[in-house]
Amino acid sequence: MHLGDVTIAEDGRFRGMVTGTLTIAAGCEVDMAGMVDGALVVEAGAKVLVSGMVNGGIVDRGGQVVVTGMVNG
Repeated sequence: MHLGDVTIAEDGRFRGMVTGTLTIAAGCEVDMAGMVDGALVVEAGAKVLVSGMVNGGIVDRGGQVVVTGMVNG
């Protein structure tokens, strides 16, 4: 579990839990298979597959977001 905000700045898969905002940095490709108890922020040029759960909504700043999981917010 990650307490507070987290930024992912490299390609890959996120599993686990964040209790704050999860930010996907510009240009990264991430499969978000964990749980975010806050917002998911997707920066310009990032690609995110949300196969997990986001409890605080998604802020898309010019990336690509595909949701196959759950978003509550």
